[in-house]
Amino acid sequence: MVAGSVAWGGVAGEEKNLAVATRKRIKIPEEQVAAQWERLVGRELTTEGGELLKVVYPGRANGGRGPDYRDAVVIMNRSNLVKGDVECHVKSSDWYGHGHYGDSEYDGVVLHVVAQHEVGVVTLLRSGVSIPVLSLPRDLQMLAYRCLPCVESRGDRDSQRLGELLQVAGEERFRQKADSLEAESRRLGGGEVLWRGVMRGLGYSGNVKPFEELARMMPLGLLERGRLRRSLLLKQACLLGVAGLLPSQRGGGGFEGGEQASRWEEIWRVEGRGAVTMSHGDWHLSHVYPNNSPVRRILAAGCLLQRHNGDGLLQGMLQLVRGAPVTLGHRWMEDGLAVLADGCWQEHHDFGAKTRKPALVGRSKAGEILVNVILPFAFGWGGVADEPALREKAMRLYSCYPRLADNAITRHMTRQLCWENGRELTACRQQGLIHIFRTYCREGECSGCPVP
Repeated sequence: MVAGSVAWGGVAGEEKNLAVATRKRIKIPEEQVAAQWERLVGRELTTEGGELLKVVYPGRANGGRGPDYRDAVVIMNRSNLVKGDVECHVKSSDWYGHGHYGDSEYDGVVLHVVAQHEVGVVTLLRSGVSIPVLSLPRDLQMLAYRCLPCVESRGDRDSQRLGELLQVAGEERFRQKADSLEAESRRLGGGEVLWRGVMRGLGYSGNVKPFEELARMMPLGLLERGRLRRSLLLKQACLLGVAGLLPSQRGGGGFEGGEQASRWEEIWRVEGRGAVTMSHGDWHLSHVYPNNSPVRRILAAGCLLQRHNGDGLLQGMLQLVRGAPVTLGHRWMEDGLAVLADGCWQEHHDFGAKTRKPALVGRSKAGEILVNVILPFAFGWGGVADEPALREKAMRLYSCYPRLADNAITRHMTRQLCWENGRELTACRQQGLIHIFRTYCREGECSGCPVP
């Protein structure tokens, strides 16, 4: 009996200690769970389902809506490379408590990281598929901190050499884009490829795909023909109507200063009969900065088409590159691509939603479209049209284009490489950061990366 009592007391003591440890663990904030996830690089762990897991790349922290980490890479059961998003919580039931089940933003989650796993709680995606749950190791605080090779080597890194490497990577990304655009232009025609690229550029985050679809449904060949070619109001009415974004298509009426909207509605009632349209539900309309409102961007697209209704969008954009001076060429091109708002759209970003944004397309967005679309397209078109001077000019303008506004990937990579000296970053080098991230980081190819 004595021995039995001692044994039972030992088990009870262990259970009590575990309960205390668990209570302490679930007091940690979610931010700390996320920070500890980043410390697991290179470690071999076991999920709650018994699967072996090794962290290759923890991903990039997502400061916006959606999962905590994007583009993570893990190896499951020593052979299966898995890429996707990671969500971190204190408890596994927080997945449901925070409303992630049923949210399309979390469809790409491949791993749920928690401080405490509750028995019987399964993490299900909207599709009904369950994903692995990883409980943080209890001895994490005692383990040596591990980080990515590029972070470990930062003390020995030559800043000038890194800048040269990013320049090369940026030019490689440029050529890859140009090659793809050239191949598409030979297949679909340069005008259509350029139009789709510009529309993608006007989209922002969740609205890139809807803009691509709108460009497919309203091709350049249609917009630059007949009455559509001549009339800005007709272009804008048809673009908004096919997009499904007119007030009547969204269950709303007019809005203050809505004379323009009334004219679009009148035009669409005639022109849109029997037309196949998108739904306003296809667009991200909430949690979008006023500058990035799809309605304003669609109006800007109509203005750009009208601006070049003589020679057409293709020749207009190519001339923008050909005519740009070597010195301050970016200013010249941005002026040619910027679009100012007029009338009530100086004070509205959507029907019934007020703001004060004078530009439908400002310098910042114009710069993004030039670097990501217009310049690589011009380089590729130089191959189609056998115009080597255009290729040389496009590359030269791109190589010396000043730094653009940072995006989530460039911010992540400058932190990862500890290279946040803004004076040394150009648009080309920013593109180099994106190229390295997409080619090596999110593919789990640290061994092939040129940075370390």
